[in-house]
Parts: sequence; structure tokens; C-alpha cells
Amino acid sequence: MSKGQQLAIDFKLTEWKTPDVYNQLRGLMKDEAEIYAFCLEFLTNNEKDSTLFHSALSYVNEEDFGQLVKIAIDILKEKESAVAESVVEYASIQLPHILHSHIDDLILLNPNGDSYYADYYWRNLPGELIAPYLERFLSANTDLETKIHLFNGLVETRDIATIESLIPHALELELSTYVSSSDYIDGYLEGVGLCREHGKVKRYCSDQTYHILFEPKYLNKPSAVHLKRTDHPTWNGTPLSTTYKMGGYLTEDDNNPFMHMITLNPIPVGLPISLPQLVLGCHLRELNENGVVFYQHDEQGIPHKIGDLMKIEWVEEKAMVPTEVQIAPTDARWVFQSWASANSRENLFRIGGEPSWVQSGEVLTCPISGEKMNFIMQLDSEIPDVEGGEVYYGSGGLCYIFWCDKTRVSGYTIQHT
Repeated sequence: MSKGQQLAIDFKLTEWKTPDVYNQLRGLMKDEAEIYAFCLEFLTNNEKDSTLFHSALSYVNEEDFGQLVKIAIDILKEKESAVAESVVEYASIQLPHILHSHIDDLILLNPNGDSYYADYYWRNLPGELIAPYLERFLSANTDLETKIHLFNGLVETRDIATIESLIPHALELELSTYVSSSDYIDGYLEGVGLCREHGKVKRYCSDQTYHILFEPKYLNKPSAVHLKRTDHPTWNGTPLSTTYKMGGYLTEDDNNPFMHMITLNPIPVGLPISLPQLVLGCHLRELNENGVVFYQHDEQGIPHKIGDLMKIEWVEEKAMVPTEVQIAPTDARWVFQSWASANSRENLFRIGGEPSWVQSGEVLTCPISGEKMNFIMQLDSEIPDVEGGEVYYGSGGLCYIFWCDKTRVSGYTIQHT
């Protein structure tokens, strides 16, 4: 019996009392046959789902993941299975194309029910597969509930031509009893990297995605039971040679200090920034109390706050420990990341690409141009601060940074649970 299969069997019997369980899993990570054996045994013989299984799925190669998907769907045809639903969930996040040949089964089975990730398997569905579902959505013979499910799925494809063709019909439907159909459409679009402006649908984020890579031990906290934060593939990409300064203060102030986030010099390829360099700084205490802050940048990329400096009443965040970081172009498997499904395992310090929204999409509007801003990067919580603590965005969420190149304005917002 393989080590992977034995670990899955042991975990079924003793769960978290299994000796040295995470180190055992860590020993399987670089062995494709063993990690597949673990996942296969867990999927077929464990009734109870587990974050241990979720962790392991990140190390399964694409071909083997495809086999797990087929088995998971067969299981779901016979019975309910949280473990099989997790296979679909993580495949839809990491490798959605391996689900596309199963889309009819997935629509019928509706794994993961009404969860926020239930429709992720539609992402990047090819045009030839989209057409029959668009036709069904537009048909007068399709009931409202089915139309709503199809609308959600078709928006998840991110195919702009398809989405623009369905919006006029969607506006005539009662998509929600809580908000107008127009607001429902805008909210759904902003959750998938799109927005409406001047009657057109457009992307508000770049196609190029990078992960920020830190010096060894900069982030890791000692842990006797969990996988190290930097085990995951998103922490271990191949970095570009350029280094970027991050952390520290731009201006110290006892009440509302101006904290240095990162200086982008040079600007990473693919970002919609015409300046030769961009200094990103934020009054983090004000951001955590007020929810949004904006800055206008001069020709050298230096930020200047828009509006009066706020008097801080209760938060006491400190600046990040100054460091130099590198960036790594993101592997295709990780260009889309879900904040909740990442579950603190994955690197969510990202430049470019789509935001990993904690809540619903929330694209900022430039206070000067009045136009939707472009998303340029996000920062995760629990980065070390200068007094030995950790920087938190809200209660431990993400900070999202937007940019308007027309007015040289940066905007910051946070989301957390």
C-alpha cells in the first residue's frame, strides 16, 4: 500500500489525532503518484470532508485532477458527498477547463448548491460551448429560475460579447427581490473582473498577474500542526530579477501616519500605469476606520492625499517591516484565487489580474474623473509590522488598490469578514 493511500486511511480512522499529519502530507507533495493516491483514497472512501484534503488538491497534476473530477461526478450522481463537491470546487478555481466537458452534468447536479463558488466551473467556457446556453437564456420558454442560474453562469464565462448580448434581456427580468436588476448585474460583473461604463462592458483588471515573493522567514510564523504558509505553489514561483521596496513610513505621525506600501520602479509589464515609477502609500489607520482613501500622484509618482487628514479614533496599525520583494509571473493555474477557499494557504499578495474579493465586487470610482478605476494589486493581512505585531486590514482581510491613469489617482479599499 502506498504512503498516500495509508495516510488517507489513517486520517479516516483518527482524523487530527493522526501522528504528525501535516508533515506526512508535506512528504507527499512532490511525489505526484503519492499525492494522487492520497486524494483518490480520500475521495472514494472518506465521507467527511477536511482541509487536509483541500490542501492536498493543490499538488495534484492536471491529468490526475481530471480523473478525480470524473470520479467525483460519478459519486454525486449516486449520493451527496461533501468530499466530491470539494473536488469540483477546487477544480473550478484552479483548472476550470477540465470541468467544461462535464457542464451538462454539473448544471443538473448543482454541486455546492448556493455557495459563492457554485458557478465557478463556467469560467473561461469556450464560445462554441456557450452558444446553446445563451440561446436557452434568451428563449421565452425558459422559466425565471433557470434564467437566473444561466445568467450567473454566463457572466462567469467572462466572455464580453456574450454578456453584452444577454444584458438587455436580463434588465427586463426580476433577477433579485433585494436589489434592482441593474444593480444585480453590476454587482455580478464586478465580482468577475468586469464592469459597465458608458453602456459597454469592460475589464477593470489586467490579464498579466504576478505574485509578490518575500524573503525567506519574513512571513512564516512557527506552527507545530499546520502546513507552513510558504509551502503552497503560489509562494514559490520563478521571480523576475527586479526587486521592489516595500513597507516602512512615508510620513510618521502619532495619530495618522502615512505608510509606504510598495514602490513600483519599474512598473511591472501589463499594468495600465504610464508613469515611470509609482510610489504607493496609504494612511492605513484612516482606511481601516473609513473604508476608502484616495491619493493623487505627481509626475514622479509621489502620492498626495485627496481630502483632509482624518483624526483617528480607535485603530492603531503600524507600518509593515521594511523589506525588498520580488515578483513572479503567475502560473496559469493560479491566475484566479478565491479568498475563502485559499484558507490562509495561498499567496494572496498579488499584482494585476482579478481581485480575490472577500465580499462582493467593489470597483472604486475615481473622485476626479468620475470613471471606474483599474485594479492594480492586493495585499493580504498578517504581514509583520515594525513593533513586532502584524498588519491587519479590518479583522484580517485584504487591501485592494486601484488606479486611474487619466488623473494619476490611486484608491484603496478593504474587505474582511
